[in-house]
Amino acid sequence: MNYALRSYDIRQANEKLVLKLVFQNELISQSQVVQMTGLKAPTVFRIFAKLEEAGFIHPCDADRLPEHPQDSDRKGRRPSYYCADPTSGYAIGVDFSRVGVSVILVDFCNTVIYQDSREFTESPDHQTTLQLIEEMITQALADSKVGHDALLGIGIAAPGVIDTESGVVLQYHRIEGLTGYALGEHFEAIYGAPVYVHNNASVIASSAYHYGPAQEEDSLLSILVRFGVGAGFINHGEIFLNGSHTALEIGRTAVCCASTEDVAEDRSTLETMIAEQPLLKRLQKEHGAQSWSEVDATLSIDQVTASLEQERLTFAMSIRNLFHVLHPDAVLLVSRYRLLSDFLAGAVREAVPEVRVIARVYDPVQACYGATDIVFRHFFRVTPGQVGEPAVVTAG
Repeated sequence: MNYALRSYDIRQANEKLVLKLVFQNELISQSQVVQMTGLKAPTVFRIFAKLEEAGFIHPCDADRLPEHPQDSDRKGRRPSYYCADPTSGYAIGVDFSRVGVSVILVDFCNTVIYQDSREFTESPDHQTTLQLIEEMITQALADSKVGHDALLGIGIAAPGVIDTESGVVLQYHRIEGLTGYALGEHFEAIYGAPVYVHNNASVIASSAYHYGPAQEEDSLLSILVRFGVGAGFINHGEIFLNGSHTALEIGRTAVCCASTEDVAEDRSTLETMIAEQPLLKRLQKEHGAQSWSEVDATLSIDQVTASLEQERLTFAMSIRNLFHVLHPDAVLLVSRYRLLSDFLAGAVREAVPEVRVIARVYDPVQACYGATDIVFRHFFRVTPGQVGEPAVVTAG
């Protein structure tokens, strides 16, 4: 540390800590916060008073709390409980790809109060994509009667390699014009709220880790298969990054011997075999299925596995290699179709029996929920030595 903590830093950290505890718990008392944080009771009482005056928290009815045996033996007045005011701030979560856009709006109790998903009728360019995202965010705010000034931030789960500090899409070739585009700057100018951009595979992994089926794991490797193949790695709650850049673009890794030119141009990659379209083409030849929805409706997992034996081995090899590099406690396989997710999970279970394998169908709300979680994590973050006004001033 090359700075000295000032009294302002300590106050800000304590206020954010207490507010985060209220946010994370349906109900909580001042005495519980004292026990959980080690802060002195007068300090906690002062912070509660400040947060209540600012409109972030308010007293709540504790009648629905389960009664503990020790409560009947406790003498004196029952403690007062507080909860977060759901109207004190809101977050938008966005997940998009060349397939479509999903948007949710959550309140300060982390409750989804609005959701919408739309698909593109044809391959979009970046202007079409940005226009639809803006239209859907604006609609979410209008329908929910939430003003721009009440937004704590917007989290965007985007495809490709992302610079999470600048909000720039560094590489993504499936949406024309998106490579090099400053998504964060674009939407901050429109809505006047902080915008946090991250890779969608990492956001889905974070959502599963914190709120979904991987909550009991210390580390999680998530694989997202749509038009391409992406991955995200969560270790003790933190998304793996290379500096500020997202990593694990495993769809572009080579999976077979090829010429130097093919390798350099990403022409012999995992996603040329393991993505929706190449896999569907193989199933079309063998079974006549014209879409993955038809595959789900008419084929069994045994038929799919038998028809995609080479692809299964290739995918298994790739994930086994990742296991040796990262050693995750669990692997999450996500696609838009049940049989595809089950096929991928089956390949990993055979190749990597050491880990727990989870198969899920893509859920746009859960993906966007991971994006709103990034907003709240930034909101509760404290940067020591930062000059500025106190973090808690007034609610939106």
